[in-house]
Amino acid sequence: MANELSEVTRRAIVDFIVASEIDWAGRLGEDDFLARLYDLTSMPSTDHRFENAAGDIWKHRIMNFDWTADWVFYDPRFNLLWASDDEFLRFLCETVHPVVRPDSDAARELVGAYNRELAADGWSLVEAKQISGKPVYASQKIGQRTQVFEEPTGWQKVDRQLQEVRLRIDTAASEEQYQAVGLLCREVLISVAQEVYDPSRHPHQGTVAPSETDAARMLEAFFSAELAGSSNEESRAHAKAALRLALALQHKRTADFRMAALCAEATSSVVNILAVLAGRRGRLL
Repeated sequence: MANELSEVTRRAIVDFIVASEIDWAGRLGEDDFLARLYDLTSMPSTDHRFENAAGDIWKHRIMNFDWTADWVFYDPRFNLLWASDDEFLRFLCETVHPVVRPDSDAARELVGAYNRELAADGWSLVEAKQISGKPVYASQKIGQRTQVFEEPTGWQKVDRQLQEVRLRIDTAASEEQYQAVGLLCREVLISVAQEVYDPSRHPHQGTVAPSETDAARMLEAFFSAELAGSSNEESRAHAKAALRLALALQHKRTADFRMAALCAEATSSVVNILAVLAGRRGRLL
């Protein structure tokens, strides 16, 4: 899918950040900020002394501070000037996240500056919800409704995998590529199951405990325990139905955009339900 955010708009936003001397990482170190969006340990280093991007960013921006402040926008590992719209907009949203920029007035002012440029391409950042009374922003097409729970869950591997699912759907063109979306959704469910399942709190059915990759049984046990009781019957049924749909769609032999998108949506729904139950949404964050 072609990008809608032009290079002109992206460079205008970068120029504004540089000219205004805004610290895009806010109160975080730049390595910690980028780790919220990328797996820096799997990205290559540009300095032969370090094994990965986490090492050379720490060296050149935390210890020595000998890279220019705008380095991230021109680093080919992040490719922000030409990356997908979703990736660029997620970066902008992260710069105004309450964890990164706790001053709500400063965040709103920065969002206003972003939106003046984004409007030319039909996009904007909007307040999607609040955490501890502070705004959390998400991107949306102008005139359309924003998604609920746009911000990361905080489970870094799960967030990275979900981002990859979105990118794969945007670029898939063949049956094999759409099938790959289903396989990646399977990995998302395994990762999130490993995050939430606790055998001491979530008793399983049967005599054999779920394996580390048995997402279905781990999550069934989690939902049964965390949504126990008649008052949670509807919520429990919805959560299990979303899980069954996500699992079923992963194994469709005939894959196309619709199947891949449904699988991604069901998987995302399961992750969001788990994030709510685990206290990673709303004021519990």
